[in-house]
Amino acid sequence: MAFQDQTAPRYPALQSDIAKALAVVVASIAVTLAYFAVLDRPWGCDCGRLWAMPGEPALNSRVMLDPYSALHLIFGAVLALILRRVRPGWSGWTILAVVVAGSTVWEVVENLPSSIRLFGYEAGDPLSYEGDSRLNALADTASAALGAVLARGLSGRVVLAVAAVTELGLSLWINDGFAIATLRAMGQFV
Repeated sequence: MAFQDQTAPRYPALQSDIAKALAVVVASIAVTLAYFAVLDRPWGCDCGRLWAMPGEPALNSRVMLDPYSALHLIFGAVLALILRRVRPGWSGWTILAVVVAGSTVWEVVENLPSSIRLFGYEAGDPLSYEGDSRLNALADTASAALGAVLARGLSGRVVLAVAAVTELGLSLWINDGFAIATLRAMGQFV
């Protein structure tokens, strides 16, 4: 009988998880770029900036990062937390792949013309959301992935506390967030 070391790491399984996760990430990027090309969205703004402040709403969703990037980071962290709870056997790579795919679905749905109309802005409103640029959509997904990675070493309570503080902070800072946008989409918030 040959001796097998039962404590040896299972590198082939890890390599398979990494390969599958990378395939999901590449496919998600391809879907995002193809979808935004069909929508004829710009790559970014021609302003030469990477970040938009709340007082510059015309740049939101056009530059790489904006205050909403924090919401995408929280989305990734909370989704990773939920996945860790409901699928405790999943590797970190699998969770990361699901977060990236989930963020891609979010970006597609968020940028549907019908979804944009749900936000209920009046024509000419300076806060009007007209959809994301390609660069912003990719950065939003990268923010969600970063949130998943950061949440990996944190307890569920810490992740939820940071999510609540972020939501409250953004609601006060930019008068928007998950809750306010949901209420606006339901026609309950002016």
